[in-house]
Amino acid sequence: MENKVLTQNLKQIEQYNLTLSNEILMFDDEKSTVQLAQNENGEYNIIFNSIPLHSINGAIEEAKQIVKNIQDVENSIKIIYGFGLGYLPDELSNVVLGGKIIIYEPNIEILKFVFSVAQFDFLAKKNVFLCSKKDELTELVQKFSNEETKLEITFLNSYKNLYFEDIKEILNFAQNAQMQKIGDKNTFVKKAPSCYIHTLSNLKRILKSPNIEQLKDIYKGKTAIILCAGPSLKENIEIIKNNQDKFVIFALNPTLKMLAKNGIKPDFVVAIESENILKQFEEIDLKESYFICEGFANKNLQNIEFKKSINYLSDNNFLNPWVRDCLKLDGELKTFGTVSYTALSSVFLMGFDKIILVGQDLAYKNGQCYSKDCHWGLMEFVFDEEKKEYKIIVEDFEKFVPAFKTSSMTLDEARVVAQRRLEHLNKDIVTVKGQNGNYLPSQNGYKIFIDLFEKASLELKAKKPNLKLINSSIDGAQIDGFENISLEKLVNELDFVEKISLDKFSANLDKDYVLSKIENLEKNLQTYYDLLDEFIIVSTKLKKELEIKKIFTDNAQKFARKHVELISKIANLKTKADISMLVDVHLYGVEKYFKENYLKEPKLAFETISNMLAEFEKMKNHVKMSLEELSDCKSIV
Repeated sequence: MENKVLTQNLKQIEQYNLTLSNEILMFDDEKSTVQLAQNENGEYNIIFNSIPLHSINGAIEEAKQIVKNIQDVENSIKIIYGFGLGYLPDELSNVVLGGKIIIYEPNIEILKFVFSVAQFDFLAKKNVFLCSKKDELTELVQKFSNEETKLEITFLNSYKNLYFEDIKEILNFAQNAQMQKIGDKNTFVKKAPSCYIHTLSNLKRILKSPNIEQLKDIYKGKTAIILCAGPSLKENIEIIKNNQDKFVIFALNPTLKMLAKNGIKPDFVVAIESENILKQFEEIDLKESYFICEGFANKNLQNIEFKKSINYLSDNNFLNPWVRDCLKLDGELKTFGTVSYTALSSVFLMGFDKIILVGQDLAYKNGQCYSKDCHWGLMEFVFDEEKKEYKIIVEDFEKFVPAFKTSSMTLDEARVVAQRRLEHLNKDIVTVKGQNGNYLPSQNGYKIFIDLFEKASLELKAKKPNLKLINSSIDGAQIDGFENISLEKLVNELDFVEKISLDKFSANLDKDYVLSKIENLEKNLQTYYDLLDEFIIVSTKLKKELEIKKIFTDNAQKFARKHVELISKIANLKTKADISMLVDVHLYGVEKYFKENYLKEPKLAFETISNMLAEFEKMKNHVKMSLEELSDCKSIV
């Protein structure tokens, strides 16, 4: 018989979390140990593992006392650890109207019980969300937070006594999710213009190359090995060298120097970096390797000779959605800032049944950050006895510097880049769980990658239950979902793998459609360029008038009106899908200069416009370079 109370509660949850709603519905509650009891004042209480979750002296009063000092801030997220019988979420939802409320209850047994006995109207409120898993919490925090968002956590006394360590971990988890969101946004804003230009420069190669989706299941049932740059790569290098015929080798770009030194020829090289990483490829023969490359990867990589390039065009980055539309590519293809994920996704698409990771240590063991022969192998991890903290050092800094030098850099510039890299890494040290249950020093970025790979393992195994995911980066970080098996043991069980030629795979274009897309983008970029040019001319005149006259003359007011009109026209270009990302990022970069009523006071107007003009000049140059790159593409369609 249908439980209408349960159905009504789940109906509210399924609007934003269908997976959780189904999980609660399917939970077998016949063996449930949860009980309902009454306090002396007649209020209901919930008993779990013989412990009342609410105060026996007054459940509602307890919730009121917890909530009474909480302020309703519009840009805020209040996390409630534990649902109980809903008294605390109910009270908080009556106080917090502008911010968001996320209820985290990891116990599905409790949720099934309480949702079956009482209806909770607060679940229908637009600012209230329920989750039971950390990745769901991450998604909600990242969806609703920015750098200004205030995060707070609250809980019942019983939950504090039962789960105090977990409560601290959840708060830390939420804070990390917020920091990742901020970092991702800042990285996106910083990289977007150059990635836009790289993509247009790469378009000539992209239009001539097959896409990773075309290689679906070509290696079904076979074994792949993904070589990353961690210390365990060096430890396994001889095993890999002597067993190259037992797996298809996917090498990440920082490993190429070591592989070449040891006579290992990767079948596939994978790269996604927008920075100039040409140094990692210098003097390495890759003519027998296939190249899997992101659309926004640094344009200088086009100059390297490979057997064939394969497009990996993620659907969530920079100009890639437009390129995917040009090529009429459907479906999802993700990238998350780590080339190892791109390699894992590529390997899965190709149909491999067994995927081995080597060098994916994601932690510093035995003082090593990277394998000694890798691109950044001179970095060492040590404990500073005086400061009682871990730090990364390079004993011979001058030998370290060339790893960062590109052909366009002076040695002094490379020294600055290398020093900044060290400083950044030393500010970002955390600990992660190791495969042996111990804790290892690591970087916050690596911790994020661990979470990413753990989530990926669940998703990939759900799509392919017989998939074997193996981590042979022994003694590194623990990645749940991957079996920890040494490569030495594995190779004895592996059979010969015949390497498949990709000669038959080629680009598949609707040339008329691609040409129309390019021409439309060119038109919109030109419109943007012209508006930026006009804005700079008008704003320069306004700045000069204010500099000379110090007041808003009739001329200055005329220029000010035009200045505002042009900003509005530029902002309206966000409706053009193919340049909306570029316009949005550009405006995000200058919005810090926009102050309310800055055109009312001459001195403030002069200072604001001076700052804005420098940014708009950069914007104009980005668009000019984009147009130049795009102009060559029509000839090859």
